[in-house]
Amino acid sequence: MNQGWAERDGNGHYWPAQPPGLPPSFYPTPADPLVSPNFEGWWRRSFALAGRIWKPALTLQAILLVPMAALVVPAGVVMSEQQEKLQKATVARPGDLTPLADFMTAVLGSVGLTFVAALISMVATSITARMVVLAATGQPVTLKAAAGTALRRAHAVIGWQIVATLVAGVSLLACFLPVIYVAAVIMILPVVVTLERGTGLGRCFALFNADLGTSVSRIATIFGLNVAASVVLGVIGAVLEVAVGGTTGAVAAGALNALYYLPAGVVLPPLLVTAYADMRARREPFSTAYLAPVPQPA
Repeated sequence: MNQGWAERDGNGHYWPAQPPGLPPSFYPTPADPLVSPNFEGWWRRSFALAGRIWKPALTLQAILLVPMAALVVPAGVVMSEQQEKLQKATVARPGDLTPLADFMTAVLGSVGLTFVAALISMVATSITARMVVLAATGQPVTLKAAAGTALRRAHAVIGWQIVATLVAGVSLLACFLPVIYVAAVIMILPVVVTLERGTGLGRCFALFNADLGTSVSRIATIFGLNVAASVVLGVIGAVLEVAVGGTTGAVAAGALNALYYLPAGVVLPPLLVTAYADMRARREPFSTAYLAPVPQPA
């Protein structure tokens, strides 16, 4: 079983014992499109799948670009304008709390717009995750097929994401490390809820904790890619705001942030789906065959 996996016997730390009598495809092998024995295999599989889904995934992100920009750009503009007003008012009227109250109101509004954009992004991730599964199981990869399945789980994805955000907020009150742990765990939430009915946040914790070495290496890499992109976009956005100035500069910076969703929406979901597959295979019997459609009787 699992022949070809270096130093793994199929019944040890990485590959739990499989139930007897299953077809050979239900045992993870070196050829499995999703499950990997190591970090290099995870990275290679993720980008191979990204290469197979990039056209419909990019189409989806292009469709969502306008509504995402309609949320992200105003949020950035309002924050920039209110921050500038607060700075001027602080110098002109020290001790006056009215400008601070206006600024906090603007912050809450901007956070609300950004959160709505994040929920839309989660649904898009769910749809793209279905594209990854279609590609991995050898089915035709189309936006219509992926959306038709994933949108039936959209309410669950949104609901659990709201719950996860609240849990992350509570963990932030505890300490810095707990919120980092919770944030890492919930990164796979849209994939878990999309692919497994009747599961949610608790399942994410169970999968993440099954093999912390595997989980942390995958999620930390995805988190690092997001941070690196955020830093680059932040620097470019700051340069644009200074160079262009005023509302126009803020609009340009916000539009740049909205454009980030185009490449991110193609690359990140395959990384998340394969990370989920690796976590699940470390906890229980699992291979790509478990995600394949059940053959219908003739």
